Amino acid sequence: MTVNVTEKKKVPLLSKPISPPFTFRDPESPSKIYGSALSLKELADILRYIPFFSIEYHTHRIDEDMNISSDLALWLKYVLNLNDLAEEVEKLAQTYKGLELKEKMINLINSKLFEGE
Repeated sequence: MTVNVTEKKKVPLLSKPISPPFTFRDPESPSKIYGSALSLKELADILRYIPFFSIEYHTHRIDEDMNISSDLALWLKYVLNLNDLAEEVEKLAQTYKGLELKEKMINLINSKLFEGE
């Protein structure tokens, strides 16, 4: 019996680790990290453990120049190349706040993850 050592196991695209990771931090203490994700699957796995205020901070933040920023949407768009999902995250963050935003975000990420498998 021969084994082909060059054969690679297929990894679903949405589960494949990509760098840089997305890191959820405490808005009041940026050195405090609540979790990091290297893939959409990891994001789905950790999102339920992230405090809602950190999700809010990373999905809809208004800076001193009144610009709206969504770190998570930017990561989804430019690192994972998931443009449609990035737009959906931005829309959710403009519509919902607090625990409702967190719940909607978990449902959205999970639905996209299962859609991509």
